[in-house]
Amino acid sequence: MTSWFFLVAIGCTAIILAGIIPGILPIFAESWYPGQGLKQGDYFRYNLCWTDHNNCAPFEIDFWVKSKTLDGNGWNLEFAAIDGSIIQKGSVAIGMVTPDPMYPDPNISDYANVYKNTIAWLDSCATSESPKDFSLPAWCRNGGVGGQPVTPEGQANVTIRAGTFKAWMIGWHKGVDSNIWVVPSLPFPVKAQVFADVIQSPIPPQYTFELLERGNSSTEPQFMKQIIPPPPPPPTNCTPPNMQMDSIHDSHNTDTGNMIIEYRYSPSIPKQGCPVELRLSFEKNFDPNQKYSNVYYDILTVDDAGNKLSSEAQSLGRQYLFAPVGNDDRTLTIKQLPPVTHYVISISGRETGNYFDTSTSGLVKIDVQTASIPEFGTLVTLVLAAALISIIMISARTSRRLKI
Repeated sequence: MTSWFFLVAIGCTAIILAGIIPGILPIFAESWYPGQGLKQGDYFRYNLCWTDHNNCAPFEIDFWVKSKTLDGNGWNLEFAAIDGSIIQKGSVAIGMVTPDPMYPDPNISDYANVYKNTIAWLDSCATSESPKDFSLPAWCRNGGVGGQPVTPEGQANVTIRAGTFKAWMIGWHKGVDSNIWVVPSLPFPVKAQVFADVIQSPIPPQYTFELLERGNSSTEPQFMKQIIPPPPPPPTNCTPPNMQMDSIHDSHNTDTGNMIIEYRYSPSIPKQGCPVELRLSFEKNFDPNQKYSNVYYDILTVDDAGNKLSSEAQSLGRQYLFAPVGNDDRTLTIKQLPPVTHYVISISGRETGNYFDTSTSGLVKIDVQTASIPEFGTLVTLVLAAALISIIMISARTSRRLKI
């Protein structure tokens, strides 16, 4: 009788605990959101790329938490980007509910947007008002990843430039696996390998990043002090690009006949020293409606004899320019004297899995008609001459009236 009673008691206890424990576990589960634990003096350095910024050409973003915002609801960051030969530094505020950038200095606004869509992207699933437990089966469903569930997928050791960490992998699957590595004790993810939501093979990256260094300093870190951006260029009398109203559009086969390059540039007659926007499409020669992906190329400037003067890729500190989805948009500066600047689109090949295919290599020449901008001294001379002529004409009229 005693044994039977003891067995029944154990069974009832097990049933009760089975109902209670699942409700207790989430209380003790580890939770996280982007920006969690961020404090004054923290600094971070990342190497990253984003497909909407130079087609995922890698560059560096650094930031240091300088102080709280005046209202106490955010953080003021010193923010820097080292993008090939381009160096920019400025200030931006981020929130505490989500670490999205607010009120960035104009010169770093594009880079703050890259940070928002890469390093801080998980705030679309988790915020300080709605942190997410790593024990949950899914954190959210996100339209930015084709509506797939974003889920914790277990823990693993990850080794990056900043060290080795035990991290949670937050990921989803659409065609291939995309993952973001989160260390619960750090405010931002340490690594990401996220692929684009496209139907092509191989699928190009949407963005990648890796933490290079982290720490805390009450004063501006030395690496931030060493980042000195160049002075802004002087204002010029340039016509801004306008692809809809003022552009030149054409297409040509490469000299090898293996690809069609469709291009459009604006303004139609750019001025020396001014920007010209150039849009390129890399199309299949048997069907211009289909585009080649993962194209490595360069934009060369040549003289009248075809001798190379400059390389756009090299001016950005890179070996190639890259078009992962068959299109690219570049803003160049007209440096050659009028009346024409000769550009050559030089295709090196395509990445197809682990193989570099050179069968699509070739050249296309684009001649851009240009104009000159009068120098400041010339403008001043013209203005003074016009003013002098006006004074002479007024004096002559006044003299005639007095004689009359």
